[in-house]
Amino acid sequence: MLEAIFEEEFRGWSNEEARAHAKAAVRLALALQHKRLADFRTAALCAEGTWSVVNMLAIVAGRRGRRVT
Repeated sequence: MLEAIFEEEFRGWSNEEARAHAKAAVRLALALQHKRLADFRTAALCAEGTWSVVNMLAIVAGRRGRRVT
């Protein structure tokens, strides 16, 4: 579902890099969360990938970068 959101929000040639980053961050977080021999480094990478996805969703939802007047 997240990939579908990013496909819609980052459609078009000019958004190719943002779309690729979002998809890669989702794949990274999902892959790392299922590792059997997880250690701190794996957990930190999973958290970083997840945080990146959360921030990108906040941006496209208008929750970041909005001026408060």
